[in-house]
Amino acid sequence: MHTTISTPHQPLAAATHTSRPTSWNSDVGNSISFIKLPRTGPSIRNLAMSATPNSGSSSGTAGESYTVGEKDGVIIVDHGSRRQESNLMLNDFVAMFRTRTGYKIVEPAHMELAEPTIKDAFGKCVQQGASRVIVSPYFLSPGRHWKQDIPALAAEASKEHSNVPYIVTAPLGLHELMVDIMNDRIKYCLRHVSGDVDECTVCAGTGKCRLYS
Repeated sequence: MHTTISTPHQPLAAATHTSRPTSWNSDVGNSISFIKLPRTGPSIRNLAMSATPNSGSSSGTAGESYTVGEKDGVIIVDHGSRRQESNLMLNDFVAMFRTRTGYKIVEPAHMELAEPTIKDAFGKCVQQGASRVIVSPYFLSPGRHWKQDIPALAAEASKEHSNVPYIVTAPLGLHELMVDIMNDRIKYCLRHVSGDVDECTVCAGTGKCRLYS
């Protein structure tokens, strides 16, 4: 099944998620230790590892461990910036994500340079009753931050909540919906350059969405 993103006036205003693409496989046994990623080449690892493998802990039965439940806390973490406008954009995305998914506990976090930190967000999730924490990187590629920095920060944050298992999921990566998103951005910016629409919320006030010669 395919998902269509239609944005006649503002980019990314409505995206309806109907199902996972068929290229995505999840292999969750008795725990949430591993999530298989699409095989895209030898340079990309095919596993996102939890720091608590073989713990046997989950928020429900084996079937329920595939889904996000009421006792799951989701942390959406970006890099963090010295530019406050960039940090506030994560808050907007988290609010959008929470509304669209209906997940009860969703918190923003910045890897560095700004607050809230991953440690802050982890604590907030637990305070709200989370018995499992899902750290989801708002990153495109599986680089050093995903392989080393975010797992290390998540592990440090979990020390104060040793009874709460967690997982660091895959970054956005090579997902087929990214094609729709990029194409949407391109088309909207070209419409703006042609004078058909105002700047999108990303470019608003920057004056950067224009033709250079």
